[in-house]
Amino acid sequence: MSLQEIEFTSANGRDTIQAWVYEPIGQPKAIVQLIHGLGEHSRRYLHLISTLVDGGFIVVAGDHSGHGRTAMQQGTWGDAGEDSASVVVADEVTLQAKAKEALPQLPYVVFGHSWGSMIARGMAVDPQTELSGLILCGIAAQMRGIEKMIDRPELARLASSERGAEPAPQELVAQLFDGFLGRLGEGAGPTAWVALDADVVSNHGRDPFNNFGAPLSARFLQGFVDLYDQVTSDDWYKQLPAELPVLILAGDQDPVTNYGEGAYHVANRLADSGHADVRTRVFPGVRHEVHNEPTTRAETERETVEFIQRVAQR
Repeated sequence: MSLQEIEFTSANGRDTIQAWVYEPIGQPKAIVQLIHGLGEHSRRYLHLISTLVDGGFIVVAGDHSGHGRTAMQQGTWGDAGEDSASVVVADEVTLQAKAKEALPQLPYVVFGHSWGSMIARGMAVDPQTELSGLILCGIAAQMRGIEKMIDRPELARLASSERGAEPAPQELVAQLFDGFLGRLGEGAGPTAWVALDADVVSNHGRDPFNNFGAPLSARFLQGFVDLYDQVTSDDWYKQLPAELPVLILAGDQDPVTNYGEGAYHVANRLADSGHADVRTRVFPGVRHEVHNEPTTRAETERETVEFIQRVAQR
């Protein structure tokens, strides 16, 4: 495997996005752009990246504005500037463009996890983007906090004010994550919803590039809600190319995907809107990071590799 680094200025005009290209030995079969989730970074996916590279795929992955190495170098966490819903999607579109400039012309697949699944959906309907396949892991869908709990007028007021770049009030952040610990019983830690395996949760918590507990700015929180609304709207299903193959992966104990129901909901809406090539896999008994859970990691990777191999041959 060979490794290259990519740097470019974020659409927010402030940050320098840090990204990496992992290339296999020999002739590559496809390019996979990996989009990480909220409060983490792309190198948490090294096991999946290694599997993809071993399968003959190039992997392109970056750290979003306000996250990972990008935030480490900038010194700003949990904020992506003004209109962050547009910023994070635009940055991924730019990363794809830069990858295509430097790499062979190959089938191009996007893998987005959690918040990354929202960014991936936004990217998939961007007119500048051309995809051969879309993989949505830990898909953010039917999130109770966004759909039923968050005080949207108060959030909008704060995000548009001079205090927009300041941390959002804790009660608004708590509303976003409403119900995440509801099924986990007494004594569950704040990020226990991430994985059933305690070692995965512990590793998540002690990784300094994760910084999941960093305060989220009001304008970032607004952008999160805005992007969620965009990619769950009727318009998104109409804009997504009908011929684009989609793979959805989730755990049935994951609150981000309404305990698996959100994954089926998106799959059914895709089918109803004329998208015939949709596969959904909901793993029983596991939580959010099905790609990291010891009991589902290998099967998640197998599903991912087989999907990419299939769409790359179309």
